[in-house]
Amino acid sequence: MAASTILLVDADPPSRDVIVKALTDVGYSITTVADEVQAFAEAGDHDLVILDILSGPKSAADVCREIRATPAMVAIPVLCISQTDDVDERIRFLQAGADDVMAKPYDALELQARVEALLLRFRRSRDLAPVLAPKEIVVRRPHMVAVFSPKGGVGATTIAVNTAVSAAQRHTASVLLIDMDLQFGQVATHLNMTPDRTLAEVAKDETAQREPELLRTYAIPHELGIHVLASPGSPELAELVTAKSVELILRAAVAAYDYVVVDAGSSLDERTLIVLDHADTVIFPVYPEIAALKALHSLVDYLNEAGSVAAKSIFVLNNLFSREMLKMPAIESALGTTVAAVLPYDPFLYLKAVNEGVPIVKGAPSSIAAERLTKLSADAFGEDGVAPVARPAERKPRRLGGLLRRT
Repeated sequence: MAASTILLVDADPPSRDVIVKALTDVGYSITTVADEVQAFAEAGDHDLVILDILSGPKSAADVCREIRATPAMVAIPVLCISQTDDVDERIRFLQAGADDVMAKPYDALELQARVEALLLRFRRSRDLAPVLAPKEIVVRRPHMVAVFSPKGGVGATTIAVNTAVSAAQRHTASVLLIDMDLQFGQVATHLNMTPDRTLAEVAKDETAQREPELLRTYAIPHELGIHVLASPGSPELAELVTAKSVELILRAAVAAYDYVVVDAGSSLDERTLIVLDHADTVIFPVYPEIAALKALHSLVDYLNEAGSVAAKSIFVLNNLFSREMLKMPAIESALGTTVAAVLPYDPFLYLKAVNEGVPIVKGAPSSIAAERLTKLSADAFGEDGVAPVARPAERKPRRLGGLLRRT
């Protein structure tokens, strides 16, 4: 595929050289001009236009406005470079029709990311615009699965990682795994990754939160076929990820990817509730231990009162390191719901997967655990046509105190 061609309008040699180097380093073909006459004459022959400093009487905003007023150039993305971080100047560019605005000084990586996002977005628009879908084709809506537990250390991250990797193995579709365990997320550890960008960086970029293709530039590709938005690198950075940014990130994520899996952690706050609300399916690991079961019981009661999550829940008994501490009938009776899946006891396999950073569905694909995790992933995404939901247990729920006395 030929390199994308970019027209750079810049009359300042030092500034021009910085932009040219940043973009040619990643394979773009750059044509440079200095004034508005050349800019307008050549814009139509390029995939993207960058407007910086002009030598003629017209400003970059003027040229942008003329490009936007020309029907033949309406499909060409325009990136304007603001000489300062002044809000009014950036607004003038946007009012003139700029598709994105960057303020000086900027990082070369940010420039590359914004250029890539604009090209992808406009290329997709051009590809889709002339196509009329036949009536018999049903467009699949994006689907999001969240994994949450009110108690840490019960296998939520293991389930989330394997759900995402299994989805990528089953389909030639795009899969995004988001680590919303914002203080101490371990998705990167489970995948043997050292992320150089995280949700903290996304939280600082309001444009990326709103633009699906720009959000993709923050996600890190993994060799197993998924993209990863890692949790912030330190606990104090978790505060950067606000409830508002979580809402925007999730909306952009389902627009950018076919499948989205969210490790929602174990802390219930406004951000977590937004994740649970947006998810099409919510997986709750059930750990056969009294403290964990008590926490999940309280969560189920709370969510049943809210009424927004219970109907799309899957409960998974996770015999991660323990076996038959509590019997299934007693667990279902205490929760007042059925347990849809059971992950087998294996004191070695799960630890090996985490320590090596290789998910079970990849590292031990023929194991019972991998088979169960693969089926859980397919069920969570409703691949039989109907997403499974929790059903009330046949027994009348007992109080946890009674359950404790019986064990």
